[in-house]
Amino acid sequence: METKYCACSQPNYCACARVYEDFEPYCKWHRGEERDILEVYLQDFNKEQVKAQINNLGALKIFGERPVKETRWCRFNKEIKVDKKCKTCAIQAKFGNGVLSVIMPKTGFKPTENVIILNGICCNDLVIERSFLNLNLGKKMAVKVLAVAVVVAFGAYATYKCNQPCLVEN
Repeated sequence: METKYCACSQPNYCACARVYEDFEPYCKWHRGEERDILEVYLQDFNKEQVKAQINNLGALKIFGERPVKETRWCRFNKEIKVDKKCKTCAIQAKFGNGVLSVIMPKTGFKPTENVIILNGICCNDLVIERSFLNLNLGKKMAVKVLAVAVVVAFGAYATYKCNQPCLVEN
């Protein structure tokens, strides 16, 4: 168990300190030619207490926490490497009866029509967030960064020149 205290002045005596109990949820894989399905068993959780993120390196992170009793909380954190054959833009997630089902279609598989598509990620019940690790700046932002770099370079040059002793020949 791990204890996390709030930001009050006396954390050791705080009534709102949370005591976390970390656990590893039971997971079951169903592997197929068209898709892989991961079932994560999360009894007593609801969909608002579960989050999922996928990054552009192919890692699916599933995590969540829920209150148990007074200051006791239960939490989990699971990270899964998505198969290279899987279409990450078509991953579907469904939560019901304490089971999170993550459907990972492989290349060539088309999602069902009753699935909502959010930001390139298909999902029924659970929103799968995308987190990008690259810097994809727009043109306006690139121009602003370049302008700041030019101003900084000019200021450094001016400071350098102003601090040089003047050499005057007689």
